[in-house]
Amino acid sequence: MPTHTPTDEELKNQVIRQVLAGDTAGARQTAGEIDDRRYLRDAWQMMLFVESERGNVEAVKSTILSCPDPSLLASHFYLELPQLFIKAGDRSGAIEIAKAMGSAGVLPLIGIAAHLAQDGDMAGAHDALSHMEDDDLRAMILRKVIAYQPTIQRLDGSNSVGGQAAEDDSLAA
Repeated sequence: MPTHTPTDEELKNQVIRQVLAGDTAGARQTAGEIDDRRYLRDAWQMMLFVESERGNVEAVKSTILSCPDPSLLASHFYLELPQLFIKAGDRSGAIEIAKAMGSAGVLPLIGIAAHLAQDGDMAGAHDALSHMEDDDLRAMILRKVIAYQPTIQRLDGSNSVGGQAAEDDSLAA
């Protein structure tokens, strides 16, 4: 009697069941059997989503690093992952995840620095930016963060000094 060879869609669904059950290693192995990039992308993104929902930094990093093709993870959600962790109060986890993202993690590192600067954590903003490899980009963003600091201090009432230029200067500029 012939055995049923699962379709890529069935394999993707199996990956989802496995990762939801906590069998990440099995899910990764099953994903390795998927040929169709659409289903493969869905499988890897679901693994990443489930691990991020669990709040497990190491599992998120492991999923990112074990993905055979980083383009499978590329999405708006992927770029927002570090922000999810920073908003949950896990600064070091957010930075670790952004670093694991490689070149795709540069923008999230800038976002982490902006978030920390807005919270008045300038040391944290400097720390986040220290993980950027591009010295010129790091210096430019650091200048923006420093220029932004007086605006933040005025908002919390701790410093009424600072000109209009600081108010108009944003981290996104």
